[in-house]
Amino acid sequence: MTGRFGACIVAAILALSLAGAALAGDAAKGEALAKGCSCHKKGDLNGRPEADLLAKMQAYKAGQGPNKAMVTIMKKVADADLPDLAAYYAGLEAVKK
Repeated sequence: MTGRFGACIVAAILALSLAGAALAGDAAKGEALAKGCSCHKKGDLNGRPEADLLAKMQAYKAGQGPNKAMVTIMKKVADADLPDLAAYYAGLEAVKK
């Protein structure tokens, strides 16, 4: 486990423990928020576990993760909107590859 990856995991676990009940997001609100997420229209996030999506978004928002563009984008998203985005993508049918 690399240092960065380990830091992301620790940050995600801490964020999830703080999120608690906030994990259950509003998928309808998330759908409206996702309209600006043109990179993910291919379905690469569809059907993934909500908790995993939320943890990844929170890590990016904290400045952690390999994709600098996602770090920049997620820093602009309100903390309260992250569970909604996660709920939306988790509720979509997974794309078969």
